[in-house]
Amino acid sequence: MEVMEDGNLMDKVLILIQRDMEYYTEKQSVLQEKICPGVVGGKLDFPRSASFAAVKLVLWWEDEFVAAYKKDSGFLQQQKPTKVSNDEHGAGIVKTSDPAKFTAAITKSSDQLLDHLHVLTQEALDHADLTVLTGTIGAAALIKNCLWCYVQRSEGKQAGLDELQKYQKKYQEMGEALAERLLDLHSRLLSLYILQDSEGLDWENERVFCESERGSYVIQMWWLYMQGTKDDLWNTVPPKMAQRVFAGMLNESLTILTVRYSHAMPSKARSQLYTVDISNLLLCVTKLLPAICNTANEFTGSQLNTQNKMLRDIHSKCQELLTCLLLRGSDLHVLYKMFKRGYDQIGILKPKLPGPSPWITFTMNHLYPELDLTSASSFIELLVLLPQPQPNWAQLLKFICMDECKVGKIFLNAALNELKPKCGVFLCSGDGSCKGVDTTSTFLTMKHYHDIIMAFTFLVLTIGNEREYRQLLLKFITKDATWMKSFDKRHVWSQQRPPWYEAIVQLAKPLMKPISDIVINAVKTGASMYQASSIVLTAFTQLWDCIGPELFIISSMLQDLLSTSVVPMGNSVLLQFLISGLYSELLESSTSNPPSVTIHLEDDKGNKAKDSLFDGTKSTPEEIALAVAEALCGIDEDNKHTEEINALLHEAKRATEDNPMNTEGIRRATHSDNVLEVMTSLLLSSKQGKRSLKILHHFMQNNDEWLMDILQGKSTELKPTLANKKSKGLLHTMFYIGDKPFDELLIGNWTPNWQQLFTVPMGLNAHRVAVQIFARWDLKHGNNQETLVNIQKILKPTSA
Repeated sequence: MEVMEDGNLMDKVLILIQRDMEYYTEKQSVLQEKICPGVVGGKLDFPRSASFAAVKLVLWWEDEFVAAYKKDSGFLQQQKPTKVSNDEHGAGIVKTSDPAKFTAAITKSSDQLLDHLHVLTQEALDHADLTVLTGTIGAAALIKNCLWCYVQRSEGKQAGLDELQKYQKKYQEMGEALAERLLDLHSRLLSLYILQDSEGLDWENERVFCESERGSYVIQMWWLYMQGTKDDLWNTVPPKMAQRVFAGMLNESLTILTVRYSHAMPSKARSQLYTVDISNLLLCVTKLLPAICNTANEFTGSQLNTQNKMLRDIHSKCQELLTCLLLRGSDLHVLYKMFKRGYDQIGILKPKLPGPSPWITFTMNHLYPELDLTSASSFIELLVLLPQPQPNWAQLLKFICMDECKVGKIFLNAALNELKPKCGVFLCSGDGSCKGVDTTSTFLTMKHYHDIIMAFTFLVLTIGNEREYRQLLLKFITKDATWMKSFDKRHVWSQQRPPWYEAIVQLAKPLMKPISDIVINAVKTGASMYQASSIVLTAFTQLWDCIGPELFIISSMLQDLLSTSVVPMGNSVLLQFLISGLYSELLESSTSNPPSVTIHLEDDKGNKAKDSLFDGTKSTPEEIALAVAEALCGIDEDNKHTEEINALLHEAKRATEDNPMNTEGIRRATHSDNVLEVMTSLLLSSKQGKRSLKILHHFMQNNDEWLMDILQGKSTELKPTLANKKSKGLLHTMFYIGDKPFDELLIGNWTPNWQQLFTVPMGLNAHRVAVQIFARWDLKHGNNQETLVNIQKILKPTSA
């Protein structure tokens, strides 16, 4: 779609809306633009895509903001150049504005786009067009977030700020209203079409359904629709909104199904269909429920948030369905035995105990028969973590850190096994470099395993303590017989480093760019290579307070384990890490001019250093960076910088003593949700921390079956892979609940232990039990007088 880029904002907006409406009229769709996955979701719930009109308007608004405030708003992540137009004489004119004009232009254009979105919304609802509806939702979400950013960035309370807040609220309300309409649309489709089947719902029919070869179509079609809709919601609307809509769909459809099955009076021929349907339904809900939960406790019903009424409703309805299944589907002789014991001996009539809901225990024991629910906290956390519409970084961190980093150790062991040299053929170097070179393989290459090890190492370094360093990192590092090789000062220039080594170097990353700029600028203005080395050491010393205690502590631990035959730079593991990191930074230095920074410099004798043969004043920044990098490789030769090195090490030790490491370490992640959020924010505050969490999350998503088997204690021959996980196909989704086929009660693959179920405390009262039991056809019409008498004795007060 072509729109003009020059001219008054209001004129451009009118033409933009006109062109967008013309596009809809012609194509019956909304032109959309994708949004970077890195910002999707979050606290503001950014959409995955927005209409072209909304995206273009935001870009124009940013030009207006820069003109009014002489700075960028920060909404576009990267600063956008100020718009420059030409006058009639060809001279460049920078667009000018002020906060009042900016606010007036934004509110007017917001109002015009709002009217346009209302028109598109009405068209979408009239034609039940979900594509157009989700497109308008994305546009409303994007504009709402942009207005929120402008409100936060606006200075003071200038005129018109209230108007910005008013329109921000309007777009927020519009997004919420559209989400309600989306939910209403899906709920109507479910109730009017999916959940209707005159043949399968004819419970009083004396003929068996489908020759007793299958359950009803309703549950199967409902399962398929819910799965497909979840995928659509996850890929279209903002993540949090998608989760709310899907939760509403599940809750409302479950209401219909629960009322239907709890009040049904099936004939003898349809009684088996009744129990098969309920069993299928409970298994389906067990698979769908994790997508709308935030914690394992919410999924199991152990500690439901009192504010999350929807989850409480879902658990209560599923518990009602389990009651129907138990009291109507259990064998008659089981009923006879249980009710012969007396009221006090019937477990289901006793108050429910703390812990997982009985219905979730019932289905989980069938779906995962080898799983011990009492000690399966990691497994259940994984079930909840995987189907989320957006990564929950705090939950991911908790999962990795649970049970003393059980999952993290699994990742490390998998990577270590693959990195072991297994080639063994003639001329094999034995360092594992011959592995992972097959680029056509779907399995992880050596680089991928390096990334996983580096990610987990950085995570432990950032939030762990000394004990965890020893148990998790040093134990892993020293498994490699050649680990000390990395600390030979002759290899300080090498860029082929072990992943754990690179992760440790990343701790000093905040210092590398400033020091690189400083030393390049110094050499550019005439400093010698000797002075450049002094500048580096002095800068490390003066800026050391910017580094936490983790680098010094892990360096000291490795120093203690280092053999006397290996000599690191300046005989210091810490200095080896620092010079390695700066060497890499200098190699990657950009061509931009470094800032002018003054460093107080003296050589080791307090005199002016001798001039270098390298003339930095006539060299490019790239040449200077390479020269300095090579000079750093000999920084400890001839004891020229001994005092400066000692000063750096002394400063690092002093700073660590003044700022000791937290003693609780990783265990804090599982003790308090507030502390977990702080630790997650700490990781996300650095580029390497973000990358580490994303690598671990991606690896886990694509290897969920492999990881689940390990957490269940199964032996598996599956290999982890980094390829995008492939769907098992529509037919598998239709006829399977996870890995279990539909109608397992019918085909004999599942025989519940009814007698044991009767011993589970469920908090039922005699009236509820009586209603369900006396609806059984075999008690109403069969010759089972003794069983009926025993039941009536116990439930006599309520069965009259």
